Amino acid sequence: MSGISFNGLGSGIPVQQIVEATIEAESVPLKYMQRDKEFYSSQISALGQISSRLSSLSDAMNDLRGLDKFQQLAAKSSKEDLFTATADHLAGATSGNYSIDVLAEARNYKIVSDSQSTTATFTGTLEITDADSTTFSFDATGMTLDQLRKAINDEAGLDGKISATIVNEGNDQARLVLKSDISGEDGRFTADFSGVDIARDEELSSYSQTYRDSLPPPQRADYDALFTDADKNLDAHIQVDGIDAYSSTNTFTNVITGVDIELTQGASTLDNTSSTLDVSRDDQAIKDNIDAFVKAYNDVVIHLNEAKKGSLYGDSTIRSIQNELREVLNTPTEGTDAADTQDNLLAMIGIETYVDKSYDPEEGGNSRNGTLEIDSAKLTEALDNNFDEVARIIGASSDLDASQPDGYAQRFADMADRLVSGGVRDGEAYKGLLQIRKDGLNSQVDRLDDRMEATNRRLDLLEERLYSQFNAIEGMVANYQSTGNYIAQQMASLPGYG
Repeated sequence: MSGISFNGLGSGIPVQQIVEATIEAESVPLKYMQRDKEFYSSQISALGQISSRLSSLSDAMNDLRGLDKFQQLAAKSSKEDLFTATADHLAGATSGNYSIDVLAEARNYKIVSDSQSTTATFTGTLEITDADSTTFSFDATGMTLDQLRKAINDEAGLDGKISATIVNEGNDQARLVLKSDISGEDGRFTADFSGVDIARDEELSSYSQTYRDSLPPPQRADYDALFTDADKNLDAHIQVDGIDAYSSTNTFTNVITGVDIELTQGASTLDNTSSTLDVSRDDQAIKDNIDAFVKAYNDVVIHLNEAKKGSLYGDSTIRSIQNELREVLNTPTEGTDAADTQDNLLAMIGIETYVDKSYDPEEGGNSRNGTLEIDSAKLTEALDNNFDEVARIIGASSDLDASQPDGYAQRFADMADRLVSGGVRDGEAYKGLLQIRKDGLNSQVDRLDDRMEATNRRLDLLEERLYSQFNAIEGMVANYQSTGNYIAQQMASLPGYG
């Protein structure tokens, strides 16, 4: 409002109070407009929350859309201290039972030197050839054991392939250990000590086929005697139903179609290394997805019931959404014939609607009314005895397979997307019901903002005009008072005035 003010000192009129009272009376419509704006804003917020919950419902439906969502498999090891496993039906895994024997874990190849003095220096060249057949030469002349270790580790070409460490034995003695950073036979390398005065300890080093072949025949037998068959291969080794399988790591990928097996550390050292692997349908994962669907659906229903008690009371949008939900819920998935179709309701597989029989409209109703409940025993029975029909009722999707009808997951997802985002009809895009309603409310808020701004401008002008008018009155009163005072003075000077 205007910063102009008068106190009515000349006229004695309480100008400030009169102007403030006038402006306050004229400002009453602003209060109603602000109240309406807050109401519309609360409706927009409530509709936004409904949109969010419908989007969550659509996401939950996508976890069940398609018959493949009901082909999830679980891989269970009878001895998880030997191995664990996962199965993926999309990768071709099928149900089955397998005998698994763990014979060896993947190891990293290493070469160990003989015991050396930590202060002694060497002469000559050490050559290391990595698994890619690239040779690296290290001139060890004048180097101590630790300096040679550092030179090897500083070689960029060996980074991530081979590393060197020192094992201190005490009494000024230590060993150089070269170890592959890559497990299994994929990481096997060679080290030629012949050019440097460092001996190799064959009893501590991993078996080397190359070194073995370089020995004269009499010494080959002695060398072979130092190592067991397990030492001669660095790969992890298992048998699946008696068939050998090898891996450079402790993970066996697709050794059984669609199944990954992960050996547990220390498995090969156990007394009993035999176990079984069972691959079967993962009913629990399917139930978890159905439970997520029910929770998402119930979240929408409960929120709609609550919204009717608040700012969206009597709003036709709420009724429209509830009608759409009920229409999908009460429409069975299309079957092979009319009789089959009538059996394809969610209630037939243990997903039933909760009805509050004590419902009292005057009390606002139970917010759980219309939500879904899962009869676990009935659902389990349906999965056990009529699994394909359960998958079809919920997961069938014409979008994914034109030969299939649309199951509940597809229809609820379509409904939620249509209400929130709209779509394309007859080649033309259309907005979702919720977006249309929010656009209408936003327009109402914009119009109120414009009216409030115009009203504030009018009140500012009114305030300025009132003060201007009172200012004119003050001026006139001041003039009259000045004239009156002058006349009084003149009359007082006349003879006989009293």
